[in-house]
Amino acid sequence: MSTHLNPVCACMCSRHLTDALEGTSLQLQRIEPNSLICWSTQPVLYIMTTKVDDPHIQKRVFLWSNPRSLSTVFEKCISSLHGTQIINEPFSAAHDLGPDRAPVPDFVNVDIGKAYFSHYEGIPRAENHAEFINAFDHDICSYEFVKNKLERPYCDKSLVFCKDLCYGIHNKYHMLPVGYRHTFLIRDPRKTLVSWLKLMQDMTKCKQLDVVEADALFPALEGAMQQYELFKFLQSRGDDVIVIDADDLQNDPETILRKYCDSVGIRFQSTMLRWESGDEAMRDWISALSYLVGNKNGGYYSAAMKSMSFEPSKAPRKRNEIPCELWTYVDSSMPFYRKMHDIRLPID
Repeated sequence: MSTHLNPVCACMCSRHLTDALEGTSLQLQRIEPNSLICWSTQPVLYIMTTKVDDPHIQKRVFLWSNPRSLSTVFEKCISSLHGTQIINEPFSAAHDLGPDRAPVPDFVNVDIGKAYFSHYEGIPRAENHAEFINAFDHDICSYEFVKNKLERPYCDKSLVFCKDLCYGIHNKYHMLPVGYRHTFLIRDPRKTLVSWLKLMQDMTKCKQLDVVEADALFPALEGAMQQYELFKFLQSRGDDVIVIDADDLQNDPETILRKYCDSVGIRFQSTMLRWESGDEAMRDWISALSYLVGNKNGGYYSAAMKSMSFEPSKAPRKRNEIPCELWTYVDSSMPFYRKMHDIRLPID
């Protein structure tokens, strides 16, 4: 049997397995959500299976969302769980700021582009930044770097939780990491797109911002379609995908969080319902430093960091309250949103 093995997702094993392997050259690896693999530098390979509800087995969960969908609030909620490693928007960082990023299209106004990217300027190297201890520099954030980062062992963690935006992995599904349970957080496009446009107007200091230019800098207009495409791809390869809706999460957080946790094998804790205001939770997130420090300038995580719980949702805006330049994109997004909404985890 071949001795060249590339271990992918190390997982916490039950104590009796750890004890049994102590003093040997064997290590424990999880290659799929329901299986473990013991591997060695010796020409021998052992495979065993275990239940995902074993509390000593490391869980790996991916949450896919779109901009302005309360995903960072959800991320902060998950941060309250002991033994959790958060990985924040790594594929988005590769798309936006890394060496594999595409150039800004020529049709984007130069001053608009400068204003947007100014939030990421003057940021020190990660090794010289003491506040965010697990941050990395965006200039090394290639897609290959992200995949390797996601598949590292994190042996001292019981949960590895990654949140990202679907545009970051669009047309790059071959870079999806091994060993994760994929979940989706959806939100009504009448809410996400209005919130996104307001954010982009603030970040570019341009109230008459062209939405196509804005989308070239921070993609959102086709987010619902991209989210649905990723969902269908994962389904097609046999993944058991979980979908939750932001409105349900806001209106009955305990019910939705309990169902979500049960579905992915996480133990629900009451700390998930209320947490401290502030950005302390971000200190040990694995994230591009530019995103974490840039938030102090751009404020895109500010509402999430100020939050202390999930607040009840508000009704979506009526059509005459939505900027007319968004109407076409809201209309094209709603069918994809509704398809995923139909199969979400329900409140009752």
